[in-house]
Amino acid sequence: MPRETAQDSLCVQWRTQQELKELVKQDRPVKVLIVGMPRSGTMALVAALKQLGYTPYDFIDRFILGHMPLWTQALRAKFLGQGKPWGKAELDRVVQGFDCVLDVPCPFFTEEFLAAYPDSVVILNKRDPDPWLASMNSTLFHVFSWPSWPLLAKLDPGFAGVWYTHYLLTWDIFCSNDHGEKCKQKYLEHYDYVRRVTPKERLLEYEVKEGWEPLCRFLGKEVPGGDFPDVNDQGNFVKGHETLWAYAMFNAVKNVGVGVASVGVGVAAWWFYRTK
Repeated sequence: MPRETAQDSLCVQWRTQQELKELVKQDRPVKVLIVGMPRSGTMALVAALKQLGYTPYDFIDRFILGHMPLWTQALRAKFLGQGKPWGKAELDRVVQGFDCVLDVPCPFFTEEFLAAYPDSVVILNKRDPDPWLASMNSTLFHVFSWPSWPLLAKLDPGFAGVWYTHYLLTWDIFCSNDHGEKCKQKYLEHYDYVRRVTPKERLLEYEVKEGWEPLCRFLGKEVPGGDFPDVNDQGNFVKGHETLWAYAMFNAVKNVGVGVASVGVGVAAWWFYRTK
């Protein structure tokens, strides 16, 4: 994967596969559950929590560790009745070495996390639903509207296929892949769900624009010097995913065969820039 280029665009620091292999050998109890939806300050929270000494289990960590098919299975079990629902044993398997979890699909398993880790606290990161939906439509939903994904998923099953399958299932479960009013309503319902299942003394409702003070007070941490992190704007999000898309296209052309590589690259470039 073109790690450095995508990192620069997304304004995050990814751990290498080797770093993650060493990390998951360590024993860290889960302390913090961040259960707000993406595009609600999650990347800023990742940077802030790292600065406070936490080890977050983020979306990219799940991908690099090969956990995405496991989470796809978990979604099918809970919401479609296909397979065994997850409990502490399954959660322990994927969060070993991390003390903080966030980003979809983890928020959909708030009850399971609360039961498995009774000493953990919950941060419900939020923003107003209208700007949230606008942000989703200009970032994540926009990226996966590129018409090449279904073909890429077939030609590059190990990367694009895993990612695209997980994306479709996640948002089909959440909002039937609707990107309008139904999605916004499901967003509001998710926050009501978290409030309903979380004991009040374990819950912080938080917007990243509030900065360090309420977050550190809730976590019992000293307020660090410097500004609160400001990362992952919409333009950088799309640029980072363009890089990942290019990596998937490279894999697809390689999988099809060297003989069609030059034609494939040319067609891919034309297709992408025509339709993005």
